[in-house]
Amino acid sequence: PTRKADQVEISATDARTLGIDAPIRESGDVKGSGACKLIGPKGELDLTEGVIIAKRHLHVTEEDAAEMGIKNGACGGEGRKLIFDDVVVRVNVGGATTMHIDTDESQAANNPTVGEIFR
Repeated sequence: PTRKADQVEISATDARTLGIDAPIRESGDVKGSGACKLIGPKGELDLTEGVIIAKRHLHVTEEDAAEMGIKNGACGGEGRKLIFDDVVVRVNVGGATTMHIDTDESQAANNPTVGEIFR
């Protein structure tokens, strides 16, 4: 949709690679967000803010929303919580209990430092 302000949505990996401090936000919420310069065939544009990592979201028809019992707005909580399924467990002696995930998995979950184990 048309926005009141210019906006660029990038992935967490892109933000890290480009060195842009892009917060996780809903589309349109760009106040105080990352900056960048866009260069294209029609010229250049310096954005002093407007670069975000889009908060994951779901587009749904009114009919489907009614059927699923969901409403417009947040469904869950803040941030980018994530459930990691299909995790291999390695029981050992003398080690530490730690979860190993790669950088993209970590960024997808907003770089968690604690978690909950459930089965």
